[in-house]
Amino acid sequence: MKLRLSGACVTLLVLATLLLIACGLGPAATRRVPGTATPTPTPDRYATHKTAFFPVVVIAPSPSPTITPAIMVGMVSDTGGIDDAGFNQNTWEGLMIAQSELGVQARFIESQAQADYEQNIAEFAEQEYNMIITVGFLLGDATAKMAAQYPDVSFAIMDYAYDPPLPNVAGVIFNVDEAAFPAGYLAAGWAVLKDPADPQVGWIGGMQIPPVEQYIAAYEAGVRYYNEIKGTNVAIKGVYVGDFESPDKGQIQGSSLIDEGVDVILSVGGKTGSGGLTAVKERGKWGIGAEVDQYNALPDERGILLTSCVKRLDNGAFAVVRALVEGIFMGGVNYIGTLGNGGVGLAPFHDFESEIPDELKRELEDIQRGIIDGTIRTGWPVQ
Repeated sequence: MKLRLSGACVTLLVLATLLLIACGLGPAATRRVPGTATPTPTPDRYATHKTAFFPVVVIAPSPSPTITPAIMVGMVSDTGGIDDAGFNQNTWEGLMIAQSELGVQARFIESQAQADYEQNIAEFAEQEYNMIITVGFLLGDATAKMAAQYPDVSFAIMDYAYDPPLPNVAGVIFNVDEAAFPAGYLAAGWAVLKDPADPQVGWIGGMQIPPVEQYIAAYEAGVRYYNEIKGTNVAIKGVYVGDFESPDKGQIQGSSLIDEGVDVILSVGGKTGSGGLTAVKERGKWGIGAEVDQYNALPDERGILLTSCVKRLDNGAFAVVRALVEGIFMGGVNYIGTLGNGGVGLAPFHDFESEIPDELKRELEDIQRGIIDGTIRTGWPVQ
């Protein structure tokens, strides 16, 4: 089994009735392991993305879904936790929307260690949950094993796809390289603007797994593209920490990169990545967030965030649940979020809206159009 390589995924089949609602999130009952807290949902990041973002093949009109309170959906997090200000939390936000809008009953179990994955999945399956959503690449093997043991349960997994596909599992994956490439271009441009004598950009990665490598490869390609277009020599430095749960390690590595002269840091790695952005703030440099708009998720770091590379896991989770409610869920297919359909993108510039030069903004718009029409390659998959 392997992660999606752009252009090599199973052909999508998503009905036009999967309208993805990104509205305010209401309260939802949660199943918590001892010591966990109910996560606080972050506000909507993209009002312009309130329509379906997955590619659509129109087959036939479908009536509004029948509210079915008996439908139960369980989410199994990875070890980063439900409050990671990233992909676990954002997936749960999508399930809270589904609970509010579709009438499903949503619960989550936080995995404390990788050894918990199979047990946590089995707990939902044994309680006869209709759908189990697992979150993250690291749950790929456990999800495949348990999906085979519970063939009557519908599964979806975030940030993973199977080859060959599994009949009762849908992959929900994102071409996040399409957002990371322009982020790298922005980082290079900002470094040149603020440190013309020695512009450097950097990155901090959690674990070195394909979903993180996808960010890094495209980010670096965006910096190289800037150098090619502008005739500059912006340097790139980065480090994998090997952990998603260590803000202290992220902070140490962030500070080390700044000691080496890095001006802008992309931080990809859950709580570890958040620690990197803490270092950026303390040292008076600039950062780029990942997964969600971290301007909202990390309010203490707002003043240093140029933007974030966003993937809409909330919409992806809502999409597969709605398909289940409507009776049109299909295992063995992948739901893919792209720059063109709004599934990934750059967050607003927020506090830096007036500081980023208009020329750089126009170049970023041109780059994104080029990615969508295929004239600009993002550097992923790595050739």
